[in-house]
Amino acid sequence: MLDNLLGGGKLEKMIIRAYKPQVNADDKPELSDAEEDKYMVQVNPETYQVNYTINYDRQPAMGNSGSEARYASTPPPALEFDFLFDGTGVIPAPAGPLDNVPFAGAVADLLSGGGEYDVMTELQKFAKVVYDYSGDEHRPRQIQITWGKLVFDGVLSSLQLTYKLFKADGTPLRAEAKASFDGAISDTLREQQEKNNSPDLTHKRTVTAGDNLPLMTQRIYGTPAYYLEVARVNKLFNFRKLSEGKSIFFPPVDKTKR
Repeated sequence: MLDNLLGGGKLEKMIIRAYKPQVNADDKPELSDAEEDKYMVQVNPETYQVNYTINYDRQPAMGNSGSEARYASTPPPALEFDFLFDGTGVIPAPAGPLDNVPFAGAVADLLSGGGEYDVMTELQKFAKVVYDYSGDEHRPRQIQITWGKLVFDGVLSSLQLTYKLFKADGTPLRAEAKASFDGAISDTLREQQEKNNSPDLTHKRTVTAGDNLPLMTQRIYGTPAYYLEVARVNKLFNFRKLSEGKSIFFPPVDKTKR
């Protein structure tokens, strides 16, 4: 019976935690244990949306009316959801660490006398985790969102707050937040997953000063021998003179045929 009271059917709240600042690029990402770097939402979102995108380069060659969609990149997925900050008293204030345990949380709330949920204070706590600029990293903090089976690493890309219901002095009693997060992945893990050094993948490179096609081909395939094939795929008629800033595609090659 005690198990049912303390653990049965407990309500899991969405938790947002910030990572420790990465001063050096080689630092391993590590979640912060500090309480001020963690935020538990008051009310779980009704839904959340995960967006997947693939970027293609459709710029046609000079003189052509169209072009084949060439793969450019696959960014990490993005996450969107809406949630609520409510200080009207309709929603019980969180009871602290025991909030996820229904019976114990209710007892703790009664013993403490409840406590007013201040919307502006909660917004400041939330902003400290996801929005505020980190001087160590020179950007907002990377965060991890967990809720049930959802585990999402990312950074805040947009936040829209709508204030509703006010006290006589204009203090908001309720705020609805629409948050969007872009997925984030460390450079080391990304390179391991993509294995972009393989000549069996399509590569896209931007021409910089001093580049020529044989040199760029050498970097991709380990030999300049394929530069004529690259010129044909990109419809380059004057491949000896490349325009700085131009995108060049390097297709997969089968070295066994040479």
